[in-house]
Amino acid sequence: MKITRLELAVANLPSIHPFYAHQLGLPVLRANQQSVTFRVGWTELVFRQTDKPVAPYHLALNVPLYTLEQYQLWFDLPYLSIDEVGGRVAHFPDWKARAVYFRDPGHNIVELIERDDAGFAAPGNYFQGVSEVGVATASVPGTAAWLASQYGLTPFRKQDPNPDFMAIGDDYGLFVLAKTGRPWLFTNTPAAEQDCVIHFTDWLGQQHQTTAAAIRQGSAGHQPPTARPHLCCGACAAQRLAAHHASTGKLVASPTASAGWSVSAAM
Repeated sequence: MKITRLELAVANLPSIHPFYAHQLGLPVLRANQQSVTFRVGWTELVFRQTDKPVAPYHLALNVPLYTLEQYQLWFDLPYLSIDEVGGRVAHFPDWKARAVYFRDPGHNIVELIERDDAGFAAPGNYFQGVSEVGVATASVPGTAAWLASQYGLTPFRKQDPNPDFMAIGDDYGLFVLAKTGRPWLFTNTPAAEQDCVIHFTDWLGQQHQTTAAAIRQGSAGHQPPTARPHLCCGACAAQRLAAHHASTGKLVASPTASAGWSVSAAM
């Protein structure tokens, strides 16, 4: 899964624009008084001005391996402390990842994350792409089940699901589902319902567009499956997703074992 475009609402675009352009050095694709679009690897990251209150978002950017220490020297950012002694780098052995966190001028919680299993295909770029977007929901299991039924997406194979937190997707793109009110990691900021527009591709390269509001609305009352998705080979993942698209009337290419996907669900 890849998040190819992410549109976020902000109440302070004049502060957001220079922060991402100058402090993070992201290329500006388009800009006007109402919005600015940045290039982040395979992702177009869009911020749109709004006059309405906006709860903080959570998003993550994939970075090359072994760069977090160097990036902290290069990028002067308001990094978050993850422990009582002021440490910055969080280690996630199960995810085979390391990360640092900071807040932008809109109080959004942004993560720079190294993933051992996300090959960095563009070594000349600082950022691979947006790899996570947080979605607050009243029912994490129900939302996960709806994403599976609607798009054929499966739980992240490195994260055991629990009732208030679940990651859906893979190392290249994840919906991070958090129960409404649950604090985002290393902060006291509760996950709160807000809206954003998400364009993404699934494991077969099919393009999709949705919003956080549509995900919550679609998953309302949706019952989680009785069988938990399990780890399997790439061929099974491809076959599962192809079957889903066939059942929804979408035409897709025949999957092959060489696709290399690593997540599947119980048939």
